[in-house]
Amino acid sequence: MGASTQLSLQTVFQYCSLAIIIAVLSGCSSGEAQLEGEIFSTEKRLKELTSAFETQTLRNANIIQNYVSILQISRVELRPLLTELGKEATIENPFYKSLQSRFKGIQNETEAYDSWADKVKELQLIQAAADTAAFNDALSDTVNVLADLSNGELARVNAVSKETELSMNNSKDYGAGSQYMGNPHYGSWSQGSGGSFWVWYGQYRFFNSMFGGNRHYYNDWSGRRGYSYYSDIGRNNYTSRSQKAAQTNVQTRATKQFGSNRSFASPYSKPRTGATGMSKSSLAAQKSSFKSPYSKSTASSNSKYQSSTRSGGYRTSSGTSRGK
Repeated sequence: MGASTQLSLQTVFQYCSLAIIIAVLSGCSSGEAQLEGEIFSTEKRLKELTSAFETQTLRNANIIQNYVSILQISRVELRPLLTELGKEATIENPFYKSLQSRFKGIQNETEAYDSWADKVKELQLIQAAADTAAFNDALSDTVNVLADLSNGELARVNAVSKETELSMNNSKDYGAGSQYMGNPHYGSWSQGSGGSFWVWYGQYRFFNSMFGGNRHYYNDWSGRRGYSYYSDIGRNNYTSRSQKAAQTNVQTRATKQFGSNRSFASPYSKPRTGATGMSKSSLAAQKSSFKSPYSKSTASSNSKYQSSTRSGGYRTSSGTSRGK
């Protein structure tokens, strides 16, 4: 091989190497720019949510405050629990605090991610969760927990009546607070010989004492749970990566222990029906909530269902055109 040929090949190799380096640097630059843009957008969205709390423009937060005030008079024995639930209408809300924590983990680089793309994905989930319309819908679980604590005197919002919901889904009545079961912001699944059972965090333990301290097992709840905003619409957006990992572990253990039972299935293998009057943001989240690995999808609301009429107490519509 001649010297000129060797020089030519060497030149080609150098050009190819340079092109690869430029492409890699260009990709990194593009990724970093996208990440910075998502950080800016997420910070802006969280500030908007903070402002909504401070200016009291979240409709369901206002309803929570009203319901708590009413129940503190009519259900004096619930005051410690009601005080805790009243925080849901403030920036002490566990969803809000979790979103802030997840964002700071990325912003301050205190949480490890495999790539900038993973950070971007997490930031986009936080943005979707912090959308004020979606967050207002997410507050409906607490409104409806308070409504159930009123023994029917206060109306549910963004959801059909308890009786209708139980019938629609062939669900088990786990009592007041059932909308919170499976939600890692209120409790966790503890492993026992009979399977995982739900344990409330200390500030919510009154839910357990109200019903005699009975254990509610994951394998029973997974097939007979009722509708909740968190489980059926918001779970992907309002759950941190560590919480998702914990949910996966519980599911894996339960599958190994009860998988041979044909009646056992993941609690998220199909959505429960019962939502009404959701915002466009929540409807968009709903469409992606039960995609792969759970392929089944059904409508989570039927406009013909309305909350039952209440007599007395504070009223609010929970039909398909209200409560947004």
